[in-house]
Amino acid sequence: MSTTVESPLVIEEATRVRGSVSGKENAPTATRQTTLALKGGNMKGKKRTLTLVDGGNACFYALDACKSELDLSGALSATPQVVEALRLRILQLEDQLYAQAPPAKRAKTTSDPAASSSSSEAPVAGPSKADEKKSKMQVKKIFDRLKKECKSEGVKFQGSPKTIKIDEVWEQSEFEAIFSGKGTLIQPTPDNKPKSTVTIIHFRTKAQVEEFFGAELKDLKGNQWTRGGGPRFAKSLKQGACDVEIMSFEVNYSKNGMKCSLKFEISEVGGGYWSYGPSQRRSGGWF
Repeated sequence: MSTTVESPLVIEEATRVRGSVSGKENAPTATRQTTLALKGGNMKGKKRTLTLVDGGNACFYALDACKSELDLSGALSATPQVVEALRLRILQLEDQLYAQAPPAKRAKTTSDPAASSSSSEAPVAGPSKADEKKSKMQVKKIFDRLKKECKSEGVKFQGSPKTIKIDEVWEQSEFEAIFSGKGTLIQPTPDNKPKSTVTIIHFRTKAQVEEFFGAELKDLKGNQWTRGGGPRFAKSLKQGACDVEIMSFEVNYSKNGMKCSLKFEISEVGGGYWSYGPSQRRSGGWF
């Protein structure tokens, strides 16, 4: 019986049946011979060495595909020495494999609470250029609306400051990108409602106002009116355009509703907080 398995290392077994020499022994005796055959392939220039152990003596058996005297594509007798040498070689390769450093672990892609907590402690990167550009556009939008409101018919500058309110809807990240680190934080603070979901910021000084608006801060125009009423119950009259400026403003933002209210105190330039400003003096008093 002959069995050949196609693999890089093929074990071929042959069984020969011999007749009994003695007439009394009718049962055949099976002798098994095992041979090893290596596939051919591109082995030019490659030299392989197999250590054979024969009792206490060790020798090296060179396997060279380029030499004619030993054709690895043919059969190789699987003697006990060859089998033992293969077994030892397998153990040697396993030891070398285990001795190697384990492969580097790939970065986790799934969310990990431990990883998220450690990442929260890491320094936070600054805003990107896209975020900065978006914030500047929002600031410009605020000033443009304020500029429009100052010129509206409903806002009459008569010597005293006027309050102009502007409402916006922003996500918390947008709000923080616009107002973080600016003005004076009133709430929440460690001493004032630290757990509040409502943020209050005041811009009380001219420097704070200029820092917030930056290059967008330009001249504002309003309409000057006389005061109505008085003994003659006269109506207020429009006197013409006048220069106005931002005295201060405050910001009130709700995280839950994402609503932001901005209240601006606008006054005539040079009018200050006088009870009777240029409009009153120019109109000559009550009508």
